[in-house]
Amino acid sequence: MNKRKEKRTPKPNWILYLLPLVIVIPLIFTEITEYKKQTNIVVDDTVSIAEEFEKAQVTNEEEEEEEEKKKPWLFQKEKRKEYHSPELKEKFLNKYKDDYGYDGEIDNLVTEELSRLEECYLDYTGAALYAKTVLEKSFHDLSNNVYGNAHSRSPAAIRTETSLAQLRRLILNCLNADKNEYSVIFTSGTTQSVKMVGESFPWSKKSKFLYLKRSHNSVVGIREYAKLFGNGFYSVSEEEILEKNPEHWKEILGMQEENTIVEKKGNNNKKEEEQEQEEQEEDETIHLLAYPAESNFDGSKFDLDWIHEFKKNPPVNGTNWMVLLDAAAYLPTNSLDLKKHPADFVACSLYKMFGYPTGLGVLITRNEAILKFKKHYWGGGTIILVSDESDFCLKHPKLSTKFEDGTLPFLDIITAKYGFEFIHKLQQKRISRHVYSLAKFLYDQLIALRWKNGKNVVEVYGKWKQENNGDVQGGIVTFNTLNPAGEFIGYNQLDGTYAKEGIQIRSGCHCNPGSCSRYFGLNDDDRLSLVNSKTGCGDDIYQVNHKWLGASRISLGYLSTFEDVEYFLYVFKNKIMTQFEE
Repeated sequence: MNKRKEKRTPKPNWILYLLPLVIVIPLIFTEITEYKKQTNIVVDDTVSIAEEFEKAQVTNEEEEEEEEKKKPWLFQKEKRKEYHSPELKEKFLNKYKDDYGYDGEIDNLVTEELSRLEECYLDYTGAALYAKTVLEKSFHDLSNNVYGNAHSRSPAAIRTETSLAQLRRLILNCLNADKNEYSVIFTSGTTQSVKMVGESFPWSKKSKFLYLKRSHNSVVGIREYAKLFGNGFYSVSEEEILEKNPEHWKEILGMQEENTIVEKKGNNNKKEEEQEQEEQEEDETIHLLAYPAESNFDGSKFDLDWIHEFKKNPPVNGTNWMVLLDAAAYLPTNSLDLKKHPADFVACSLYKMFGYPTGLGVLITRNEAILKFKKHYWGGGTIILVSDESDFCLKHPKLSTKFEDGTLPFLDIITAKYGFEFIHKLQQKRISRHVYSLAKFLYDQLIALRWKNGKNVVEVYGKWKQENNGDVQGGIVTFNTLNPAGEFIGYNQLDGTYAKEGIQIRSGCHCNPGSCSRYFGLNDDDRLSLVNSKTGCGDDIYQVNHKWLGASRISLGYLSTFEDVEYFLYVFKNKIMTQFEE
């Protein structure tokens, strides 16, 4: 018997039960994950924004700090907080806004050109600060061009000679000098320029060297040549020049009365040839007057019309004069017109005008005058032909070349044009007004200072008290500090405080003995008593026989700022005066 096969319902696969979960769970997980992501993004974005904001703040602060570091020391915020007074600057600008700052450009100019400056610089008469632009242009020029010794005809030499000729023309143009009347001789500075005049001047036995008492040592030194080759020297005061007493001048020049001269000429004991020689020498006698256009000691200016007067209307009729003008302290902040004031010789140093290059000066000479020079030494390119056996030599006909012994520092000379370019851009008249406004403000502030007992704190030198003192006073403020009892405080006793506070000024007699004699009554007996003790301007000896040997000098220049003056006044009032207040 067959058994009937029993049908069974197949059991569902367990995988089918899990399938919905497999599908749904990932979807749910995906949704949850997406939700979390969205939530986290918001949180992360909030955190990120906060972090970025913090970072931005830190970055801005760091950038500001870096920018502050790039500014000159006195322009940095932290330093300004110490000394700056908005009220004082407003007072200054109300009076000098039209003169100060090159139409508002001074702050940007100084920040750009003197970012390296980490002190208060007040010694422009010692040396001007050089502008960054001048260095950059000089470096670019020398980096991209090849210059050679001009004593050849190579391409590099011709390039050099062309550049030197261009600078000579530029200098003459700056002084409004006709190139057919004047030549430019390159020197190492004012001292060499002045020395060149002394050693080559056409001295005769009757030639007298006169120099203004308030001249620089370099000018005074010419008297050694006058002693050797001429009739000696005489230091003349400004008052003597203005007085124009003919009899006094005859005495100065060692001239005898006319009848004495006739008697001398008629002396039968002298040979006729000797008499003729003396008469000829007398006709050819040329006297030399030297004086500064501006005193390096106190900024006093002296009349440029003396040049014309001595040459065209001399103090003694019939006398012949040449005039040497020391323009070292004058030209950095003043214009000189040689058509109006035709000096025979003008000496200056270029680094005093625009700082770089140093060791470079010029002697601007009238061709008519230099043709009479008696040059003794020759060397290098100053000659064309020379014999190695006899004394034959053919000197160079070009006047400037004839007096430039050896190879010139041609790379320095070439780059000097960028200094002139910088000065020209600022304009000399604006420089003069800018500097004077600062100097006058400083002078007014200093003389207004009083001790508690009412006595003056300073004694200032120069021509500040004269009417229209802007015409007779330059941008130099020279002074001595007095204690409450009215006694001088040694200027070098204060130098340490100035240096500690980052102020650069100069103290001493400033190589100007005549000014120290005038203001402090010094004489030769006083100087002789110092022979065995004085070692230099910067030593600790600042008085002799109760007389002062110098003073503190502040000299301002084309890149000086109100901040320089303000900071000095702050230090003077709060660091100097407080040492001596009772």
